[in-house]
Amino acid sequence: MASAQFEIAINDASSLVRVGMNPHPTDSGDTTLAYTLLNALDNNHPDSIEYVCRAWTRKAADDTQKEKAWGALAYILNRMLEERKGQFIDQADILTEDLYRQFTDNKCYKLKEYLVLKFELNGYKPRSVKLHIAKRTYYDDMLMFNDPTRNKWDHTEQIMHMLPISNGSKVVDMGCGFGYNTLRLSERVGEKGIVYATDTEQSYIKYVNDIMVRNGIHNVIAINTQTNTLGIEDTVDCILISSLYHIIYTWSREDERKSLLSSIKEHLHKNGYIVVVDNYNLHGMELNNCHVDPQLVEAQLAYWGFRRKSILPLSNQRYMMIFQQDQSYQPHLSAEVSSHQPNLSIENQQSIIHIGSLDSYDITDRGIDAAQYVYDFMGGGQPELAEIAIRKYEELIPQENFGGEYSALQWLCKARLATAEQRETMLTAPLTRSFYNYLTADSCNIIRYYLLHKYKLGNDSIRMISDSLLEMSGEVGRTHRSYLEDYILALNPLRPQWEKTETILSNIPIKAGMKVADIGSGSGFFTTKFAEMTGDEGIVYALELKEEHINRLQSFITENSISNIRIIRGKEDILKLPEQVDIMFMCSLYHILYGVIPDNDRHTYLTSLVEQLKPGGELIIVDNSPVCDDTLPYHGPYIDRRLIERQLSFYGFQLVDYIQVIPQRYLLRFKLVP
Repeated sequence: MASAQFEIAINDASSLVRVGMNPHPTDSGDTTLAYTLLNALDNNHPDSIEYVCRAWTRKAADDTQKEKAWGALAYILNRMLEERKGQFIDQADILTEDLYRQFTDNKCYKLKEYLVLKFELNGYKPRSVKLHIAKRTYYDDMLMFNDPTRNKWDHTEQIMHMLPISNGSKVVDMGCGFGYNTLRLSERVGEKGIVYATDTEQSYIKYVNDIMVRNGIHNVIAINTQTNTLGIEDTVDCILISSLYHIIYTWSREDERKSLLSSIKEHLHKNGYIVVVDNYNLHGMELNNCHVDPQLVEAQLAYWGFRRKSILPLSNQRYMMIFQQDQSYQPHLSAEVSSHQPNLSIENQQSIIHIGSLDSYDITDRGIDAAQYVYDFMGGGQPELAEIAIRKYEELIPQENFGGEYSALQWLCKARLATAEQRETMLTAPLTRSFYNYLTADSCNIIRYYLLHKYKLGNDSIRMISDSLLEMSGEVGRTHRSYLEDYILALNPLRPQWEKTETILSNIPIKAGMKVADIGSGSGFFTTKFAEMTGDEGIVYALELKEEHINRLQSFITENSISNIRIIRGKEDILKLPEQVDIMFMCSLYHILYGVIPDNDRHTYLTSLVEQLKPGGELIIVDNSPVCDDTLPYHGPYIDRRLIERQLSFYGFQLVDYIQVIPQRYLLRFKLVP
């Protein structure tokens, strides 16, 4: 790999990358239009259909709209109205024709189904959240990716014209979706060329393959691939990565991304090209709620030997970057930077922030195997099952799950195997006793429920029965399982060992009588420790969004007669406290503020945070750190501390101390200065 150093100027409080948790948001106005259209389709009211069509046409033309399915929906309705009037319709390309027929055939069955799924009309409740999300996402993506008006916002014709390919080229359409770019690439490379259409979604690949075969297009090879490989055996001239690099950068695990980029390098001609099309930061209005700064893309690809040849702003929303493989490339600065501005140096190919799901770290074949032994043992199985699980976790934890739930599951097995006297010793700490009693109550139903659903043990029918028995069906079930995951991670009795909690606490200047805010308190791991440190004359405000965490912490406070904790139901867009506090604390939260929350919403939140902190007060942030290749990373998200330092500097915070508690976790102390 090339040896390089990139510097990126941080000129304002914006984030360099974002992956929104809700890529296809809706509002009450959208729902009203959906109801109007559904009734119009059911009752054959063309005037109402035309009304919705005009509304969706306006939305499609609005550059501030994040949702890009409106153009396809408006096209479908407009064409349907024209066909009813008997007006002549020009034949469109095969993808547009198929999209239109799919959503209008059989009395618009799929269009109506989409409206019900997307907007949850007529009291719709999914029987299976997983299937519901999969189907809704399938429709959302088809409408967005194969939007007949896509050229207006994606500038596809310009992209195709600028691609460094010609007749006979071999090209990969990486993350091909439903084949929009694939079809156009097949026309560019001609009969002698090849387009490899790759995607991790099997249903999308099936669609692309079927439609190409039906229409006699023979130069497209559709491949269902994995996140860690390009998935082809050939060597190609060009790889197109459209609307995908923000996922590769922010969501992919470090090992997956390294394997993928290594595979790309292996299967690209020595002078071949990578073309990245992605989104600019529009402070919350970016396409599909996602963006990645072009400088981050360039800095990462440079370490794999790819030199940027050009960058083209396609619009205020989109950009296109062309890279060429160059083994001799020794890049320097990625951009001219002003010496008086704080710069971010990037010294390796690692992403500086990772937001990806926890499941990607826990649900491995070996993790599932160990979880099955815990599940069977907790259900009244033989002690040897627990002993097997304990041994399996001894092997697994050092290899794939630092700071994750494996050690908590291992501890639960040991506690269940212990004698009554040994168990009492293990349960000395009140929070640990509460953790054990809660998860193992009622024949261990809660922990068995969690294992059953998290690790997909048994089959769909068994899991649906389990949901029904706990009255946690549908979306509520998914929320419940997310809460349990948070609870097990946060209150893991072995957490102080791997996290070095005492080191963290010893570096937080809490004194008796102080007022402290624990932001994102969860079920109270740090909250209860702060309560001991402030004493009876102090107050700890525990701010939490999730209802189940609030209820669990309240139960613990009541059971243990704790008088100096006040629980506050938090809000996502603003921080409100009854009074100013001396210290604010965030643990494993800032990466969400930075990489998920839109700039404008985060600005409002941080501004309100400043207002709630006493002059000279401190903000303490604990989060997870990127690590070098020979160190097992924290099992979940991380963020380079410099991103936090730069961002908070725009809100009057000065860094007064930085402690690398362990390689995977750090503590930052900020003081609010005038």
